[in-house]
Amino acid sequence: MKINSYNKRQMSRIYPRGNRVDSSNYMPQIFWNAGCQMVALNFQTPDLAMQLNQGKFEYNGNCGYLLKPEFMRRPERQFDPFSESPMDGVIAATCEVKIISGQFLSDRKVGTYVEVDMYGLPTDTIRKEFRTRVVPNNGLNPVYGDDAVFVFRKVVLPDLAVLRFAVYEDTGKLIGQRVLPLDGLQAGYRHISLRTEGNFPLSLPTLFCQVSLTTYVPEGLNDLVDALSDPRAFLSKEEQRMKQLASMGIDSSEIADVPSTGGGGNAKRVGGGGGGAGGGSSSGLGGTSGQLSGSIMSNISGSGETSNVSSNSTKKDEKKDDPKFDPISISLLQTDKMYQKLIKKQAKELEILQKRQEKDAVTMLRNHTLITDKLNTSHAKERSSTKRSVNK
Repeated sequence: MKINSYNKRQMSRIYPRGNRVDSSNYMPQIFWNAGCQMVALNFQTPDLAMQLNQGKFEYNGNCGYLLKPEFMRRPERQFDPFSESPMDGVIAATCEVKIISGQFLSDRKVGTYVEVDMYGLPTDTIRKEFRTRVVPNNGLNPVYGDDAVFVFRKVVLPDLAVLRFAVYEDTGKLIGQRVLPLDGLQAGYRHISLRTEGNFPLSLPTLFCQVSLTTYVPEGLNDLVDALSDPRAFLSKEEQRMKQLASMGIDSSEIADVPSTGGGGNAKRVGGGGGGAGGGSSSGLGGTSGQLSGSIMSNISGSGETSNVSSNSTKKDEKKDDPKFDPISISLLQTDKMYQKLIKKQAKELEILQKRQEKDAVTMLRNHTLITDKLNTSHAKERSSTKRSVNK
């Protein structure tokens, strides 16, 4: 907490200790989480720390500068890098990565597998946990199957998180790797080109993946989020009953009393007219529209036959309301002014290209004829000189 507050108003530089005689590196992610501006590494050692550093700063074209997130720059915001809950104003994310296949990973028949790691805050860091199965004897185009789906359920701070894709041989030798910032990823199917251990681009090896990025939803609130995103799919039972009644021509305002429990044959009065003529012995809608028996209410709420009729009539009403569009034919499109204009432009360009090609062909034929004549003349001179020398 204190070093974060310090780095909001001061510059700090971190560098390897002098007793690192093997030129090893420390993990820079820890100091990036603390808001340190300059994190120096030993560039002569292409290890994991250097790969994270180069992958992170590759996001803006390797210009050497990245802007820290806003909450790490504003003095009134407090940031704890060891927090496990999302910050105010920062939306946690859920990342799902599916490794589908690899292309041109190796020119030898070796087994390969892929590891997917995430580095960020301590609560976001996941290492050596997600790994595909080994595809034996196929380094050209291995397919890792449908089980290679890795879900990072809760990413508290996506702005500081990075994903690392690493492809290994079955012996543990690194084939290629790639480090990508999470906030720079785009959802969908992606071909990820790989880099060497020193972060130099490999010409052919790629990974074919599917990336899915969504907002993090806490456990137990999925139904609520689905209801908010699509309210019509989560109508209450009472609203469904009202729709069924409306499809039968009964207005909900006419119902004076609705039974709270599914009773047997108690009659319920509808509307204001009609005295006591609608007794409990009624088993259907009577001649007057002002009465409705309890058995009818139970049938409306529980009978599958009535529900089917109501849903079918609702579907018919929805079909009536659907707009109808006349299909557009090809002949109609061909009469469009823009289409005619493009056709004329294409014909004009084709004519210009044909004239240019004919001109080039004539020029080339003339040049070839001149070259052929020169060769014939030189050959004739050499032949005559050879004859003269032989005759002498």
